[in-house]
Amino acid sequence: MHKNNLLKKIIIAIDAGHGGQDPGAIGHKGLQEKKVNIEIALQIKKLLNNNKMFHAILTRNNDYYLSLKKRRQFLTNNQINLLISIHADSSKKQYISGASVWIISNARMNREINNYLKNNKSIVSFSKNIQNIFNQNKYDIFLKKTILDLQFNNFRKIELDLSKHILEQLKKNIKLHKIHPNYASLGILSCINIPSILIETGFITNFVEEKKLRTTDYQNKIAQSIYLALRNYFSNST
Repeated sequence: MHKNNLLKKIIIAIDAGHGGQDPGAIGHKGLQEKKVNIEIALQIKKLLNNNKMFHAILTRNNDYYLSLKKRRQFLTNNQINLLISIHADSSKKQYISGASVWIISNARMNREINNYLKNNKSIVSFSKNIQNIFNQNKYDIFLKKTILDLQFNNFRKIELDLSKHILEQLKKNIKLHKIHPNYASLGILSCINIPSILIETGFITNFVEEKKLRTTDYQNKIAQSIYLALRNYFSNST
């Protein structure tokens, strides 16, 4: 794709959790989380790329293992506008079911920002404006910290607004486990230069949901809900 065309699009990374020798959670009937994740991720990518507003890329597009470090490296080194990570949940309590949405906790993001400022060798791809300020003020840690905190506040607003859109759309098609976004210290969500959301699509350890998550129809319902949420959110905010 021509670079100028790509710059006009909203670039979304879709991360299918687990893969290869890491199956993720496994259901009572043997369904592996990694397989559900990749099927939903592929469908979201297809839906997004059929819309001229978006350019979607996958962290993995097949059944292979990708370490958290490599996933994070991929996200950090690319000019991505948003990360959506796809997972399926598990619980020892078989009756628990439903989808949920997760975003990074304040404590974890503050830690990531401080680590970046301490480690001058970190390669992070920021927006042009931020990169220019950083280049002109290489040794001003206070200024950098202020800018990164402001950027995080902006990302947090995007994550919360988008999470509401996702939960709204999912609720129309599937059961929700939690009706509000949750906060967690998850490595995949902790890149300091990208707003990131993790979606648990259901509980693979619930007999009914395992059966549903196995079907293309149910996977497509989830993918369609996520796509519509992204389309609605970005149509209103661009």
